[in-house]
Amino acid sequence: MKRSILHELDSLPFFSITSLKVLEEIHPKALYQNLQRWVRTGDIVRLKNGLYVTRTHVDRFLHDRFYLELVANKLAAPSYLSLEYVLQKQGLLTEATYPVTSITLKTTRRYRNSLGAFEYRHLHPRLYFGFEQHRFGKNSIYEATAPKALFDFLYLRLPALDPQDPSTLDALRINWSELDQPSFNALRQTIRKSSVKKLANMIPLLEEIYGNAAQ
Repeated sequence: MKRSILHELDSLPFFSITSLKVLEEIHPKALYQNLQRWVRTGDIVRLKNGLYVTRTHVDRFLHDRFYLELVANKLAAPSYLSLEYVLQKQGLLTEATYPVTSITLKTTRRYRNSLGAFEYRHLHPRLYFGFEQHRFGKNSIYEATAPKALFDFLYLRLPALDPQDPSTLDALRINWSELDQPSFNALRQTIRKSSVKKLANMIPLLEEIYGNAAQ
């Protein structure tokens, strides 16, 4: 496989083995050997098995948050950004550093590559809603709204939460004062829509905590 093919891939945010086969007809074994060599030399970066990006593209977009988010959507599809990553972006968590966290319909999983760590938590299809679509070049990024990211965060921690004990919510270090009233109303509506009884039972406690934070 000609090295010049790498230049044809520099504009792509990621590419698969199938993409390479389209560019040049090559025996699968030779293709695999080329990929292995280019990964070793650093010319391409393996995002996960079967998904790659050129080092040139990574260097160009390494500090672009939207590129990182696009990769997160691609590593496990379908998925949308949520949980700690979105809450941190919105100023709703007091702690500072998290992997790129997402919700997926697939099994819970984690990827680590030279771009960072990417974590995915599974949700039932009936709870797979509450995200928005943003454009990044010719691609789309799917990201939870702040209320849905907070719902996902609470839902996945239900075993540790007690509707009668405010300290179980305090331990989550949520900056309730950073959540505006419309967003809190949307969180309450999402909880009711979900029909998750334990979370519904926590609404009075959430209202009390939010009211105290807003004072």
